[in-house]
Amino acid sequence: MMNSRKLATSTAAQEIPEKIYYSISEVSEYTGVEPHVLRYWETKFGKLNPKRVGGNQRKYTKNDLKLIFDIIHLLYQEGYTLDGAERKLRAGYSAEQEAASAGRRENGGKVAQLPGAKNPQAEENARILEELVAIKTELREILALLG
Repeated sequence: MMNSRKLATSTAAQEIPEKIYYSISEVSEYTGVEPHVLRYWETKFGKLNPKRVGGNQRKYTKNDLKLIFDIIHLLYQEGYTLDGAERKLRAGYSAEQEAASAGRRENGGKVAQLPGAKNPQAEENARILEELVAIKTELREILALLG
C-alpha cells in the first residue's frame, strides 16, 4: 500500500525537472510510489524496464515516468488489476492520449476537463462486487441450513 504518501497527480508530472535519468528515490518522490513497489512493477509490466548502470542502480527516463503515471492511473483511478493494467498498456494505452481523445469525443475537438468525471468501469466493478458479496452471504445461509 501507499503508507502515508499521497499519490502524485498528473499536474505534478508537469513539475518534474527535465533530466536524462532519474534515480528510484526521485521517481518514488515524484510519483508517491514506494521504491519496493516500483521494483515489483518492473516484474509485472514488461514496458517498465529502467536502465541499469554501475552497481546495478536503476535509472528511469522521462518515458518511464510517464509509464509509471499511466500505471498509477489504471490501478488507483480506473480500478484495474495488475494483469488488467498490463494488458491495457500492452494494447497501447496512454492516459494523456485517452484524456485527449475523450475530450475530442465529448466537445467536438476541445479537450474536456476530466477531474470530476465518473468512471463507468469502477462503478461497474463496485456493482459486481456488491452482487458477489450478496451471493456469498446467501450461500453461507444455505450452507447453515444444510449443515
